[in-house]
Amino acid sequence: MAKESRTAGRPYLLSVRASLVLALSVLVGGVAAGLTVASSGGWASALLAGGAAAGGALALFNQIIDDSDGVR
Repeated sequence: MAKESRTAGRPYLLSVRASLVLALSVLVGGVAAGLTVASSGGWASALLAGGAAAGGALALFNQIIDDSDGVR
């Protein structure tokens, strides 16, 4: 008996595009926070810098990653 696909039973919470945009923005924010701590900026400054960088990256990646699902 063949297995049913996952999408037939229950839809995913996030699309692949949304997951990619979120993961990349968290990565950018983490790098910014790490660099801030490495430059002896302190943890509070690192969290502020990382949050600002993640927010900016989220807006950027949301615009540059295509949403057409490969259909042209």
